[in-house]
Amino acid sequence: MVRDLTGHIASRPNADLGVPALAGRAGLSTRQLTRLFDTHLGTTPSRYVRAVRTEVAAQLLACTELPLAAVARRCGFGSAETLRQAFLDHYDTSPSAYRTANRPRVSPPNGSTPEPSGRARLP
Repeated sequence: MVRDLTGHIASRPNADLGVPALAGRAGLSTRQLTRLFDTHLGTTPSRYVRAVRTEVAAQLLACTELPLAAVARRCGFGSAETLRQAFLDHYDTSPSAYRTANRPRVSPPNGSTPEPSGRARLP
């Protein structure tokens, strides 16, 4: 049951993932769901959802040029400010600083330098 719920959360971070919705999906009371998460994951459902959403946002920030507001929407945060606060809590850095530090660095093969035309010199 926990695996089903965590898979659901990971695959739909922008869905309604509040405790009542998750409990209904699992056929449990909110109290039973909270106990289940505490026993198996060591955290509350809300904290787990927030962590997953923040991690998905980190992937989007590192791999796309989407504006912060669009990243927030795709990850289920109500606003860019809510995402920013979750990011600071989870990663101890701002989303923009994270994006800058984790942007893929592409270096030319074999140390060659790209030509102004964008084509690499051949050895």
